Amino acid sequence: MAPTLRPALWALGFLVAGILTGIYSAFFTAPMYVMVALLGVCLCGALYKRYRYWPVFFFALFLLAGMWRGAGRMELRIRDTEFGTERTFAGRVVDTSGLTASGNQRAVVRVNHEGQTLRFMAYLQPHLPTVAIGQEIHMTGEWVPLTRAVNPGGYDAFLHLRAQKIDAIVRPTEVITGDSHRNFFTVIRDFRDRAASVYDRVLPPREAGIIRSMVLGDREGMDRDLTELYRAAGIRHILSISGLHITVLMLAVNAVLGKLINPRKAGVITLAIMVLYCLMTGAATATVRAVMMGGTLVFARILYRDYDLLTGISWACAALFLYEPLLILNVGFQLSFGAVYGIALLTAPIERMLALARMPAYGKFRNALAVSMAASFSTYIILAHHFYEIPVYAVFANVIIIPFVVALLVMGVVTGLVGLVWLPAASVTGSVVFYTLQLYEWVSRFFGALPFAIVRTGGGDVLVPMAGLAVLLIFVYVMNGFGAELKRRAPLLLFGIAVLMLCVYLRDFPMRPQTTELDTLGNYTVHRHYNSVTVSGTGRGGESELLRYLDMRNVNRVCALVITDWLRPQDIARILPVLGRVRVLYLPGNERALPEALAKAVEANGITVVFY
Repeated sequence: MAPTLRPALWALGFLVAGILTGIYSAFFTAPMYVMVALLGVCLCGALYKRYRYWPVFFFALFLLAGMWRGAGRMELRIRDTEFGTERTFAGRVVDTSGLTASGNQRAVVRVNHEGQTLRFMAYLQPHLPTVAIGQEIHMTGEWVPLTRAVNPGGYDAFLHLRAQKIDAIVRPTEVITGDSHRNFFTVIRDFRDRAASVYDRVLPPREAGIIRSMVLGDREGMDRDLTELYRAAGIRHILSISGLHITVLMLAVNAVLGKLINPRKAGVITLAIMVLYCLMTGAATATVRAVMMGGTLVFARILYRDYDLLTGISWACAALFLYEPLLILNVGFQLSFGAVYGIALLTAPIERMLALARMPAYGKFRNALAVSMAASFSTYIILAHHFYEIPVYAVFANVIIIPFVVALLVMGVVTGLVGLVWLPAASVTGSVVFYTLQLYEWVSRFFGALPFAIVRTGGGDVLVPMAGLAVLLIFVYVMNGFGAELKRRAPLLLFGIAVLMLCVYLRDFPMRPQTTELDTLGNYTVHRHYNSVTVSGTGRGGESELLRYLDMRNVNRVCALVITDWLRPQDIARILPVLGRVRVLYLPGNERALPEALAKAVEANGITVVFY
């Protein structure tokens, strides 16, 4: 077997192809499934001819498994006739995930229904009893189906909640709580809550919210302004338990235990501790991925085997896809794995590019810069596709903050554990956490205040991120060449960049007229042709959906906004954010005095008002 085959990577590729085929099976017929399967077998044959490694034919099984799992997860287990009717049912709370913006408590309830186990996302209004994990409850309410996104770029409840094994939504009108059953999960959650209370007692609210999120995965109480500040600087990833956090903690625990006991026993205990840590923090996708990858690293050391990063990532990714194939469309999952794949594939080529460019970066600093650039560039594609923007200075901000992550995480864990026994000592270690977070906030403010800190890119079109991914892979291929070979490959990279720019241009300035009707209360319709965009609607609601669509299409200026109904006082506040992009505003009726708030917005933005 050729050493560059990496069976895990190829198996993952076949699995992803099968999952996507299954998810989008509505567009396929039975012959198309057969054709995809035959193409997979032919590719296996080509791989065997290249590598002479007969197990490559097992890759076709991953393709079939992906089709089966992907198609199965798109089907609901609840009949359509069971929705929309108020009913009373009993269940047990298996998870709680904080409060919504309107103050409703979210709770995942497991229910036995007609011989099958269903999971509901319940939204409990503030006047209803608060529930806890392991508690039995009786609820009265309607079962609401998971809905798909109705507007381009809108929230897709089906994909988001199905990836969490949710079968339906319920908004109960009555809740009766029952007995609470303590089990292993409730015990470790109680331990997490006690540790979280330590941070609340020794740190100010803003810093306590950040360290709770970083160490315990508890996002409640996060300061929104500070979160936005981290987003603008491109370091928001530190607010969640990522692969970097898990790797730091795992290596620290393994290093301490390795000095006390046999290295193999230390590795086994480290794995057990990190699995418990994963469960305690809620077993989020990024945490599970990081524990699986870090566990592979520690397990390789236990067996005295070499660790290959790409192989470790691929096995972790494949295992998660087999468990829940819809994770492939989850933004957090894509960002988590995209960053690690980017580090694995792009770090060496970028470091070599820096060396060839004779940049004044040597040793560890050059490597740190290359790692930051690799992670940033690989996630830029995902951020642009889903959020329609990229943080330009994320590369430099991460180079500054990453060296302090080890001290921050270790002291954060020590503060939480020590505080359970002796709170004054936790106050001392907590001071390190406080000043480190102050440095993070200063870095965020500095880079967030620079010009073009956030650049709008538009998104929503699959062709553009595919072209961006192709450019990154071509860059890896080009930078693996030497001498004349490198010069011969360089034009291929220029060609890939040109194709990417063409795809972006055609997305932002369509050659043919396009009309998009948004399903909103305002009945907005967007007409696009080249760089000319006009919007018409009643102005009676749905302005946030309109703005998101304009962001997705990278529309910064609207030539004309036509309002078909006279604006009511309650409509004006909603439409003001839209006016920041409008050149000409058409209003119905004869010319009359504009409401004060609307008149100020028109004057501030230099808008021409036309009555018709």
